Amino acid sequence: MNTPDISDLYYSLPVIVDFNAYGKKDLVSGKIETVSCLNDNSKVREVLSTDGTNSILIVDGHASKEVALMGDKVAGIAKENKWEAVVINGYIRDVEHLHNIDLGIYALGTSPKKSNKENKGEISVDIQVQGVDIKPGYWAYIDQNGIIISPEELKINS
Repeated sequence: MNTPDISDLYYSLPVIVDFNAYGKKDLVSGKIETVSCLNDNSKVREVLSTDGTNSILIVDGHASKEVALMGDKVAGIAKENKWEAVVINGYIRDVEHLHNIDLGIYALGTSPKKSNKENKGEISVDIQVQGVDIKPGYWAYIDQNGIIISPEELKINS
C-alpha cells in the first residue's frame, strides 16, 4: 500500500515531504533506528554495519549541505546487513550507483564531498525532521510521495 493510501486510512499521522528517492526499492516500511550527526557519517556506518532486518535508519544530518552523509559504499553495507531503507535529512553522493542497490534511499539532495570521520554523533536518540518527532522503535512508511511516521506498526494490507 502506498503512502497516499496509508495517509487516507491514518489521516492524523504526520508526514515528511520533499525527500528525493535514489535507491532501487521504491516502497518500504520498517521499524525506525535513528542517528543524529552533523557532517560526520561515522555513526551512520556503525549502525548500518549491524543487522537491519525490517528496519529503517533515519539520519538527522540537520539538513547540512556541507557534505554527503552516505555514498555507494555505505549503502552497500546497509544492503548487506538487510536494512530496508536509509533516510538522510541531509545529502548523499554516488547517485549513479545508488539506483542499482536494492535498498530504499531517500535524501534532500546530493553533494560530491565526503563526510568527516571523527566518530561524532549520537545513535538511538529522539530526533525531529520537519517538525515531526521521530523516536527509535517508531515505524516509517515511505515511497516517492513522502514519509509517514507512526508510533506503532500499522495494520495495513501490502
